[in-house]
Amino acid sequence: MEARKEKQSTLKGRENGTCRNRPPVPDFKVLHTTQAVPLASRKQQITPAVPMMVEFKTDARAKEREKFNQMIREKEMEMERQREERRRQREMEEEREIRELRKRAIPKAHVVPEWYGEIRKKGNDSIQR
Repeated sequence: MEARKEKQSTLKGRENGTCRNRPPVPDFKVLHTTQAVPLASRKQQITPAVPMMVEFKTDARAKEREKFNQMIREKEMEMERQREERRRQREMEEEREIRELRKRAIPKAHVVPEWYGEIRKKGNDSIQR
């Protein structure tokens, strides 16, 4: 029975908050008010960090790349134009050469010289003898 009484008394003590082994519960409102004054002075001294504007290089890089691509296209067009011009000149030169060769290759009738008629022919001499 005595054990029951002790147990009941410790339970009552715990309910009341007067337990011998535990310290009393602190008053948090008082603690907060005492810490609020130094915190307020610290907050006044703190300057907030302002975030810097982030600049992405992708837009500038895209513009530079577009200029570069345009220059490459212009160079390719110029090279293509030069190739085409060389091809035309080569074709014209070949046509000119072909015309010249045809002029030389086609036999043309020439006027028989006057002195040619006076020359004896070999075949006629042998028959007359």
